[in-house]
Amino acid sequence: LSRRRFLQKVVGVTAVGALPFVSAPWIRHAGAATQSLNILVWAGYEEEQVLKPFEERYKVKVNAKTFNGDEQMFAALTSSPPGTWDVVNPDAPFVERLVRAGLLRPLNPADYPLEDFFERFQHFDQHWIDGKMYGVTSRWGFYGIVYNTEKVDPADVQSYAGLWKKAYRGKVAIYDWYLPNMGCLSLYLGNKAPYDIDKAQFAKLTETLMSLKPQVGLIGDNAAVIQALANQNAWLSIGGEWLEVLLIEQGHPIALSSPQEGGVSWTEALCIMKDSQKPDLAKKFIQYMVSPEAQARLAWAKAFHATVPNRKVLHYLKPEQARLLRLDDPQKLETILKRIVPRKLPKDERPWIRAWQRFKSA
Repeated sequence: LSRRRFLQKVVGVTAVGALPFVSAPWIRHAGAATQSLNILVWAGYEEEQVLKPFEERYKVKVNAKTFNGDEQMFAALTSSPPGTWDVVNPDAPFVERLVRAGLLRPLNPADYPLEDFFERFQHFDQHWIDGKMYGVTSRWGFYGIVYNTEKVDPADVQSYAGLWKKAYRGKVAIYDWYLPNMGCLSLYLGNKAPYDIDKAQFAKLTETLMSLKPQVGLIGDNAAVIQALANQNAWLSIGGEWLEVLLIEQGHPIALSSPQEGGVSWTEALCIMKDSQKPDLAKKFIQYMVSPEAQARLAWAKAFHATVPNRKVLHYLKPEQARLLRLDDPQKLETILKRIVPRKLPKDERPWIRAWQRFKSA
């Protein structure tokens, strides 16, 4: 599960989200190509407007296949013959898993324009394993509180405490995924490392989660939450800028607050497969994808719109696009990043999942 499943096609809402992972023929691009590159990616990277400039510059055909979950991606990699894939696009927490499985090759930081990135992503811990870099951040975003500006006082969403306000009873919509929701509530409780907590802290987190239930009018899938916010059956939800921008584009009075307690971020990496027969071309592809021009195309992909790590992207986006993604003020975004903690998987997911199931069935 991921934010991409939050953004599927729903009635009356823009078609967004990940394309289904299938064993269908490759998505093909470029005509007079002299070489090819095989990439396994999240939705957005495979779009023609993103890939075409690279294909034309290097006379290459990019064979792109999308996936909609890291477990699905991992299964595809481990079940494919060696050399099938050249570039893979995991969420940051999965980089280490791919390294431990012997699937990735280390990268040379000097090959990439990391100095152009937001400070957080110039040396992103989740991409460095045993002192070596294995991934380059390519897209990211953060969770805060998405709210209806006509129904909710902005002062109430400067803290997650606003979710418990009596005026919003029954108006909170919750996306059915424990990781971002419990991560944000853990930060609300003062846990600086929200997923690395002891038994007492976890018990308090579970208690806090359960206390939110009377405020919740909906716990549902992506389509249900989007529709609830669109038709104003729900006024608030823990969500991100991709959801905010989607609903604003549809004309809804929606904004995203970054609460004072912070939030959790999601990040994607571009990595080179260890058994790729075209590592130099794969390197050129990653260099292209993190260039300001390509970052602009990826930020405003048709699949969904999201923030990217290269600060120079501002010069290649339309003013309104940059404003909606908060890229028009890199310094302000740096300030937000200081409050944001990278999302990660708990060492043992089982108690977290059990707590989430209890919350849903209460």
